[in-house]
Amino acid sequence: MADTGGKDWKRALLLGSAAALAVALVVTTVALWDRFTCGGPGNGVRETGGQCVGVTDGSHVFHEDFTDVQELIRQENERVDALSDSTPVVRIAFLGILTFDRVSPMDPERMRRSLEGAYTAVMRANHTRDFADPTPQIQLVLANIGSQQRQWEPVVDELVAMSRDEDRPLVAVTGMGVSIQSTREAAARLNENNIPMVSSALTADGLAHGPGGLDDAGAEGEPALPGVIRVLPSNTEYVRALDAYLDGLSEPVRALIVHDRTEPDLFVSTLYEAYQEQLHDHIDGSTQQYDGTTVGDAPVSGLFHDVTQNVCGAGVDTILFAGRSPDLDEFLAALASNRCGGSRPLRILFVATGLSVLGDEETMALLAENDISLVYASGTDTRWETADPASDAVPPGYPDFRDAYLEYAPAARVDGLSNGYALVTHDAVAVAAHAVRMTNGLGAEGSTPTPAEVRARLMLLNSAHDVRAGGGTLTYSPEGAGEATGRYVPIVELPMADAEEPLPDPHVVGDG
Repeated sequence: MADTGGKDWKRALLLGSAAALAVALVVTTVALWDRFTCGGPGNGVRETGGQCVGVTDGSHVFHEDFTDVQELIRQENERVDALSDSTPVVRIAFLGILTFDRVSPMDPERMRRSLEGAYTAVMRANHTRDFADPTPQIQLVLANIGSQQRQWEPVVDELVAMSRDEDRPLVAVTGMGVSIQSTREAAARLNENNIPMVSSALTADGLAHGPGGLDDAGAEGEPALPGVIRVLPSNTEYVRALDAYLDGLSEPVRALIVHDRTEPDLFVSTLYEAYQEQLHDHIDGSTQQYDGTTVGDAPVSGLFHDVTQNVCGAGVDTILFAGRSPDLDEFLAALASNRCGGSRPLRILFVATGLSVLGDEETMALLAENDISLVYASGTDTRWETADPASDAVPPGYPDFRDAYLEYAPAARVDGLSNGYALVTHDAVAVAAHAVRMTNGLGAEGSTPTPAEVRARLMLLNSAHDVRAGGGTLTYSPEGAGEATGRYVPIVELPMADAEEPLPDPHVVGDG
C-alpha cells in the first residue's frame, strides 16, 4: 500500500520551503531595492532620498554628461587593478555633488569639468613623472553626497572604511567644492579619522586648518578646520587681489557692499567680512542687505528692487558684491531695469573660481548698454591660453596642465577650461599625488602608505617638494593656515580691454 502520509509530509515540506524561499526573496529584494535602483548591488551606490549616492570606481554613471569621463576613470582603475601584487596601489577620492535637483549649488557642466581635471591629474600621476615617482599607482574613486549634500554621512563613513583597507587604502580626499555647513561637518568626520583633505574649490575663510599647522582648529571666535588644505585662494586672498587692483586705479573709489544675509552660507559670510577688513578705505556707503537664495534655491523675482534704488541713490561708483552667482545675474538685471548703470559708470567687484559669462551675449550686451563693468578676482583667466607661456602673468605650470588636459580628457576643448573647475580639481589631485609619492622616502620599498603617513607629508610640500600645478607653483607650510603659497589670483575685467593678454602683475599668494 502506498505511503500517502509520507507524500503529504514531503509535499508540506516542499511547500513550506518554497514559501520560506519566497519570503526570503521578498525580504532580500526589499533590503537591496535601494541598490537595484542604482544599478545593482556591488557597485558602491544606493538610493537615498531619491538620489543615487555612494562611492564608485566609475562604473555607476551619475549623470549622462559624465558618461565618457566616468568610463575613462573606470578603465584606468581596472588597469591598475590588473597590476601585479608587488605594485603598491592607493586610492584617492573625489567627494562632491554628482546628482542634481531642479536647483543645486553645483551644475553638471562644472562637475563634468571637475571630473575631467581629476582624471587628467591621475593619468599624469600614473603614466609620467610629472608628480615624481609613478608609484604607488593611484585609483580615483567618485563619492557622491547628493544634490544638496544632505546624504554626506553614509558616504563619508564608507570613505573612512576604505581608509582602513590594508591592501589598497584610501589615503586622501579631494573635491569638497561648496563652502557650506555640511562640507564642514563632512570634513570634521574625515579629520577625526586622520584622513587628509585637499579641497579643490573651498574659498571660505575658516574651511582650512589654522595657523598652528594641520592639527590647528583655530580660536573660539575664528574656528578653523583641521586636516584641510586648499588649492584655491581664500576669500581674504581674493579680496587682497581686488584691493591691489583698486589701489592701482587713477581715480579714488567710492564703494558700498551688497550682502546676502541668508545663513548659513560660509562663502558669502566670510567674503563680506573680507570686504570689510581689506577694503574699508574704499567703502563710502551703507551696506545693502538682501535675503538671497539659500544654496541651491532659485532667485526670487524683484529680489533687488529696493537694493538697487538705494545703490543708485548713494552715488557710489563701485559695488562690492557678497553673494552667489545666480543672485549676481538678478542684481545686474535689476540695475539695468532701474537705469542706474546708464546714468554713470558702475563697476561691480566679486570673486569666482571662473566665469563663463564672456560667451553670454545677453549679459555682455547688458553691461555695454548700461556702462557697467564686472571686475572679479578669479581662480583662472581665459587669457592664460592666448598669452605668451613665458609671461609673468601666466602660472609656470599652466601650459603643461593645458596640454595634458587636451590629451587625456574626453572630447576636451579649450573652452572647457573657462569655468576653472578642470584646473582646480586637477591641482587638488596633483597635490594629493605629490604627498603620496613623498612617502616613498620612508624606506619600505613596495609598501603601501597609510592616510596618516600621507597627511604628515602635506606640510612638507615646499622647497624641494613644491607642486608645479596649473594655477601656480604651490607650497604649503604649518603657518600657512591651509593656504597655497605661490597661487596666482588674476583679476578679470569685463568687458575686456584686451582679450589676449592678462592684466600684468597678478597677485600671487605669499608674495610681498
